[in-house]
Amino acid sequence: MSFALVSRYNLGMERAFRERSIGAVPLGDLPRIAVALTDADVEAVGAAAVAPADLVELRVDMFGSIAPEHLAAVFKTARAKFGKPLIATVRDTREGGQREIHDRVSVYRGILPLADAADVEINAADVLIRVKELCRSEGKQLIGSSHHFDATPDEAALDALVEKGRRQGVDIIKIAAMAQGKEDMLRLLLFTLKHRDEGMITMSMGEAGLPSRVLGFLFGSLLTYGYVTKPSAPGQLSIAELADLLGRLRLR
Repeated sequence: MSFALVSRYNLGMERAFRERSIGAVPLGDLPRIAVALTDADVEAVGAAAVAPADLVELRVDMFGSIAPEHLAAVFKTARAKFGKPLIATVRDTREGGQREIHDRVSVYRGILPLADAADVEINAADVLIRVKELCRSEGKQLIGSSHHFDATPDEAALDALVEKGRRQGVDIIKIAAMAQGKEDMLRLLLFTLKHRDEGMITMSMGEAGLPSRVLGFLFGSLLTYGYVTKPSAPGQLSIAELADLLGRLRLR
């Protein structure tokens, strides 16, 4: 990078650090790690196994039950057991969700008071707008996400996604896209660099995109996602591997 580009990068990261956080965890100062857990994971996994992560994403669509009392118990247990901010995700089956949940808004309404952020798909506008109102009333962050399991969209399509998310009023835009080769990964990284001041999370899925999960922070991605028991997306690394690699690279 040129000196001018490095300076602009640093300024952008400082701005992200000042303005964005999930719970008590600031975003943009360090490569932050989120771990995706199910209700079974919350019950079975020890606090030490989750220690390398900064945040916990609870994948409600992967829970064995979505009964309100069960959801409340899982979120409260996760908070007490792990002591980390919680991201509530009820993923749409069209973007990787594991079960059909017909009234996702009601589920979000029940769990948002127990979480620090919600993740909703940008293309699920009817759900996203209503969850945004819940987030505003509860003082929570809203992540607008977009998942592409077959390929990486071209730059025009990526730009359109960012613009759509901004129009909808999301706080953080998250894009996960399958990399068919290293060129796809590099294109998404450079796209992230272009939008680094705007608060984004990006990752290239699959084997070809694996380096992006470690290096994305250098291009402006606020979070990387890992697992404890099994991957929730193609090419995902464990949180222990992520923490080790980021430490070896002196990034955290």
